Formats: sequence, C-alpha cells, structure tokens
Amino acid sequence: MSHSTHELSSSPHHPASPGARRHDNLTAYDTFATRVRQACTHPGTQQALRAALARPLDEVPARTHAALLRQGLVPDRAGNADKRAYYAIAALIAARPRAERRADADDLHAADGHDEGDSDTTQPADDPGALARQSQPAGAAGLQLSWGTSLGEAMAELTARRPRAAVPQEGDAKRPPANKDKINGVEQRLHLLVRQDIEELHRMLPAVARQLGSAGVPLDYGRLLHDLLRWPRRRDDTARRWLEDFYRTLRRSDRPA
Repeated sequence: MSHSTHELSSSPHHPASPGARRHDNLTAYDTFATRVRQACTHPGTQQALRAALARPLDEVPARTHAALLRQGLVPDRAGNADKRAYYAIAALIAARPRAERRADADDLHAADGHDEGDSDTTQPADDPGALARQSQPAGAAGLQLSWGTSLGEAMAELTARRPRAAVPQEGDAKRPPANKDKINGVEQRLHLLVRQDIEELHRMLPAVARQLGSAGVPLDYGRLLHDLLRWPRRRDDTARRWLEDFYRTLRRSDRPA
C-alpha cells in the first residue's frame, strides 16, 4: 500500500456544507470513539480508561489495558505509537465532564431503542494507521465529504465563546468583538501544540481538552484519532491543517451576523 497516494491533501480542505457525509476514512475512528463512549457508561470502565490520561503505554495500569483489549477496541496489529493514540483518545473521552457523559448515556439508551435488532459489527482496521495515511477519492463527482472538526477549528470556536455579560442585548447596534487577550492566549497554545513531537502532544492534550470542555466546545474524537495516528509521519501536514482551520474559523466568526 502506498502511503503517498491520495493523501488527505488530495481532497479540497474546506468546510463541508452542513449535513455533508463524513469521509469513509473516518468511519473506523468514529466507531472506536462511539464504542468507548458506550463503555464509559459503566463507572468502573470509565475510571479505568481515565487512568491512561497523558500516560505512556508502559505506565498504563492493567485495568486500563483490560478495559480496551477485552472488548477488542484496539487493533491487534497496532504498533506502540498507534496504540498510544487509541489509549489517549479513550482516556480523553473518559475524562469528559460528568454532564457530557450522562448525556451520552441518555443518547445511547435512546439509540438502542431505535436500533433494536441491529448491531455495529465494524471492527478496528488491521493496520490502524493505514486509513489515516491514505485517503480514498471522494467518489461521486462533485460530492463534498466532511473530514469533521479538527482540533484547530475547535480551538477557534473556543475564542468565540463570550462571557454571558458580553452577549449583546436586544437592540444593540452590533455584536461586541471577541476578547483579543483570549484569542491571543488560545492562538499561542495552538502554536505551541503544533511544534511538539507526538509524546509532548499527548502530554499537552488533556489540558486543551479540559479547556474546551469547560467552555462547552465539543471535540471530534474520530478526527482527532485520525490526526494523532498521522502525527509521527505527517506532523507538518497535520499541523498546517490545524492552523488553516483555526484561522479560517476565526475569520468566519468575525463576519457580521
């Protein structure tokens, strides 16, 4: 399999239209994130997965390995770098605020009621990094597929979250500008993130995820897993996309309503 054919860059990297279908290459990663969220509805499993937060594989407790491996969530052929990405995403999902996890449980319960008799048989890819390294053509001519929300876009959305006192009242002439100090702080953190090797990136991600979660900005865990799997081999390309998404989203949020 050639790693240089049909890379992510071969698709137009612009925000997809609302409701656009997610790219097939995210399916396995989305499935992993969904299964971890399901697992986290059990308090013991959630605590076991959270214990892997920011830890290298050789420091992860046995109960965390059991929570992921017993259910076959991590591909058997994954190398250590790829395993670290799966463990990191599982830990980030497990570490979300309690209210978000409770909402997950409600959603999953409702989904079970609608999908009774169906089962998700999607398994992790034999080569977990393959889909992250190679992208398939969009398919039907003119079909624009969504690559989800990158970390860069999520961090830009964070800057648009204004304190309640700053929300304009009815009749105000214009929306107040975003807090420049807040933008600068988030921007500097993103600039620091994109310079890191994979180990330092894993170490820094939990704090970024907490900041996003406290502001109510959701993380796209399937897309983030895709990007973490690519990072050791395609860091510059992935970092550039995060930066492009960050500034594109900032420009969009600055446009008059």
